[in-house]
Amino acid sequence: MGLTSLQRRIVLVFVGLLVLVMGLVLTLVRESSARIVGSEGSNGLVVGAKVFQRLLDQNQRQLETAAGVLSADFAFREAIATQDQPTMRSVIRNHGQRIHAQVMMVADTSGALIASSQRETAAGDAFPFPDLLLEAESSGRSAGFRQMRNGQLYQVVLVPIMAPRRIAWVAMAFRVDDGWARDMAEVTGLAVHVVRFGARGPVLLASSFDAKQRAALSLSGLQAAGRQALLDAGGETWRTMRLPLDGAMQAVLQLPVSTVEAPFSQLLQRLLWVVGIAILVFALGSITLARRIVKPLEELSAAAHRIAQGDYGQALPALPQDEIGRLATSFAHMRDGIASREERIVRLAYVDGLTDLPNRTRFLETFARLPAGTSRAVAVLNIDRFAMINNALGYQVGDRLLREVGERISRLERPPLMVARLWGDHFAFLLEIETEDCARGFARAVLEQLHDPITLDGQRLDIGGSIGIALYPQDGTDAGTLLRRAELALAAAKRRRSGLAFAHEAGAEPAPEQLSLIGDMRAAMANGEFLLAYQPKLDLVSGRVNAAEALLRWRRPGSGMVAPGSFIPFAEQTGFIREITPWVLDAAIRQLAQWQAQGLDIAVSANLSTLDLLDPELPRRVKALLEFHRVPPARLCLEITESALMDEPALALSHLNALAALGVKLSIDDYGVGQASLAYLKSLPVNELKLDRSFVTAIADSPRNAAIVKSTIMLSHALGLSVVAEGVETAEELDWLRANGCDVGQGYRISKPIMAAELADWMACNAAI
Repeated sequence: MGLTSLQRRIVLVFVGLLVLVMGLVLTLVRESSARIVGSEGSNGLVVGAKVFQRLLDQNQRQLETAAGVLSADFAFREAIATQDQPTMRSVIRNHGQRIHAQVMMVADTSGALIASSQRETAAGDAFPFPDLLLEAESSGRSAGFRQMRNGQLYQVVLVPIMAPRRIAWVAMAFRVDDGWARDMAEVTGLAVHVVRFGARGPVLLASSFDAKQRAALSLSGLQAAGRQALLDAGGETWRTMRLPLDGAMQAVLQLPVSTVEAPFSQLLQRLLWVVGIAILVFALGSITLARRIVKPLEELSAAAHRIAQGDYGQALPALPQDEIGRLATSFAHMRDGIASREERIVRLAYVDGLTDLPNRTRFLETFARLPAGTSRAVAVLNIDRFAMINNALGYQVGDRLLREVGERISRLERPPLMVARLWGDHFAFLLEIETEDCARGFARAVLEQLHDPITLDGQRLDIGGSIGIALYPQDGTDAGTLLRRAELALAAAKRRRSGLAFAHEAGAEPAPEQLSLIGDMRAAMANGEFLLAYQPKLDLVSGRVNAAEALLRWRRPGSGMVAPGSFIPFAEQTGFIREITPWVLDAAIRQLAQWQAQGLDIAVSANLSTLDLLDPELPRRVKALLEFHRVPPARLCLEITESALMDEPALALSHLNALAALGVKLSIDDYGVGQASLAYLKSLPVNELKLDRSFVTAIADSPRNAAIVKSTIMLSHALGLSVVAEGVETAEELDWLRANGCDVGQGYRISKPIMAAELADWMACNAAI
């Protein structure tokens, strides 16, 4: 039985509608596929470019590692040092064969070749890549792509050979040719070309294409480096991008569009079959179901895209409470959870949990975002006596104190760009200022905020602060450097008890070589490299030398004498002076005992640092050394500076009294440059004052210095103290000091520091001066 006309028309209408809808669906799919193909092709090219770049970096690291291994070879370094040409050529040839490097060269520090694995170059020729040599001179090593004289391109690495100073350079190179390009293409999945771009246009140096493809390759339509373009070559469309290699050398990477289109073409063909079957089997039901499912999912996909962009505020579309509706509800919960967690993560990353102030990371990022040329400064605040409060009252009180300080410094009348807590009781300020005076005014306002006591649980806490300031760009151009310089200034402010210091007042940062100086000094003590020189002290009344000052010297094997100023201040800063001083005292007292046995009537002075004076073992140690070597205590004079008395006056005084009780003489060194007055020194058990050399220099021509020294001599004599003038360089200075009642002179006019073995002969030849 055939179909009726109505039935036929109904079937035709439904089938026609389905065909129409499926045709529209296929058109949309095709357009979407074209967009996806373009996006996937672009992403595939970018990913391949990243793999290519990583391969280049890996090759460079392998070359650097291989060159480093060769440069560390003792026999190789010995061959270079002795100019053993056969050995050098054999080593670089064997090493090059092991790592498959086509070129190996060794150049001396002046840039002349010592040895080469190439026949085109010979020893004595100039190193073919002087620009790499210049770069390595400044950065320690260099790498790049370079062409040899024969036009062949290589990837070159240049590293130094140290023994321990740099004695030569070793260069290694891999050939960059068609084989190299094909290897890179195999790994990256891209076509790889190496091109030199110059005034005469692009020149192809290496390519993964065969001869036919290379003949059809055109490089004229390339975009700028990093941008993509579509080029036709050999009947194929290629998505193309340039990557810079080195100077005019660039890599051209290509991805065939057909490779990306292939799966989508197969998908489209299969979809045609599905559509045909759907027309026959499902008809209108398939269309209705597809519309009911696809539309809500597209809306959820759009919402997911907005979430990926960081937009968590837009509401999700209203959907019926079926399976898709429940999926949308779960999606909304996930979105809210992500937003909440991201907010917590951002807070943990950028906010200090104790004070709610920005942390160090936020401070550094804010500084980096400031426009170039903005006048700014970095200030670092440290709370005085915080450690004492923390230890006495507990960490809970310490934390509450930090929160209160954070609130106070956040309420300044002229707030800074940012207040941040760095760590512990260190806070940082980012200031937008024009002058140093503006920064000083801000620091005083901060210290004023800390002036009023803080009351916690009925306990009144008197605090204060010290601030170090670093200015941009005088003290540094990045936040890390400025914070480091501000910390140095802060240390200077605390050391001087001035409350405020600028970075330029704190002096230079420790030199990198000082990082190993403590180990070197400890080895010097163990190896007997330290020694004492003695500078005679002249009694200006009798004209005879009756004392000498022991001065520490360091004779370093292979380097000669090390300047005292390059290691003694560092030893004092790091506390290593506590290990040096016992050796100095023992050596000086032992030498006193030897001179005493020889019948030489002389006393010796030795210097004590602040740390030495505060050492509770100092009096006992001095007493034990005097008794062991059987030296009268009066023969030993210990010199201390004014600053050593200021750090902990009570403890310093108790140790001075103990030393005086032994019978040891005590002297105030460098008097006049510190803060101690004669009235204060009257309470100390000292025997003499040692005038700083700054007052003695050119004293005969400086009425101001002369007046200061005259009054100091008179007041010292009135207090029963003898006066020593150091830094006596001229006969005029010596005559003036003798004429004005100075007791003792010391300086190069009398004698430079000499070794103990020479002192007795010197005294015999200079019985009276």
